[in-house]
Amino acid sequence: MNILFKYIVKRVLIGFVTLFILATATFFLMKVTPGSPFSAEKYKNPEALAAAKAKYNLDKPIMEQYVLYMEDLAHGDLGESMVHQGNTVWYYIEHGFPVTARLGVVAFILAIFGGISLGAAAALSKKKWVNNLCMVIATIGVSVPSFLIAMILIIVFGVELKLLPFVGLISPANYVLPAISLSLYPIAMIARLTRSSLLEVMKQDYIILARSKGTPYKKVIIKHALKNAMLPVITYCGPMFAFLLTGSFVIENAFSIPGIGKTFITCVTDRDYPVIMGVTIFLGIIIITFNILTDIISAMVDPRIKLK
Repeated sequence: MNILFKYIVKRVLIGFVTLFILATATFFLMKVTPGSPFSAEKYKNPEALAAAKAKYNLDKPIMEQYVLYMEDLAHGDLGESMVHQGNTVWYYIEHGFPVTARLGVVAFILAIFGGISLGAAAALSKKKWVNNLCMVIATIGVSVPSFLIAMILIIVFGVELKLLPFVGLISPANYVLPAISLSLYPIAMIARLTRSSLLEVMKQDYIILARSKGTPYKKVIIKHALKNAMLPVITYCGPMFAFLLTGSFVIENAFSIPGIGKTFITCVTDRDYPVIMGVTIFLGIIIITFNILTDIISAMVDPRIKLK
């Protein structure tokens, strides 16, 4: 238990260091990015422009700006929008992230069931065409970009066949196309992991022993093989879930979903630096947290992982 505690503390400390580097890099990258959020007509007046810069500490030296920003960040203050004054960064997160999270959860469930089913079918089926079909689907999922898949689904099922809606997330039917677009890559990865792991497990002595004792084939697969083949999938699920919660920028834009990804793209276009930095740090916290939890769970479940 002492070793596990030290491992957890070490992973958490590494997470804090990573977050600090992310915040620092994001801050200075925003300072060298061309463009300005103060390009609207109301800022043509020099006095109005000077007042806006003073409000956001942009009239101070860059290192002083950095120190002030990090102090605010340490207190949980991500700042205020420069383009839509009065709206804090937390306002955008509170309104956009729940939408993104709902889509991410649906895509996660689809990825788990779809990936494990494909991988298991490819590994256990005695028909070669089943294995080939599953691997073709997995290859397409890995190689074809999600935005291209989204466009194809919109054109085929939304425009031509008119079977499914493709704008917003108004009804359960609206989730189908964006969830498929977002989950196809994780489905392909899980299918590959499940297939390779299951093929390896099926060669183990305890599986052969269970079969020789007359244990029904389905029971051997469900109780022994799948259970032990899921460790690589579990290890992948943590980062994958974080990816699905944070990596839907292109999908949200394609389907006009008012999530945090679409907000981020709009803020990049408007050069709304506080929102860009705040959303980046918020998403970084989610990704780092899930990676830490995945490492800890994997270390607790798999005795082969050394706690260093």
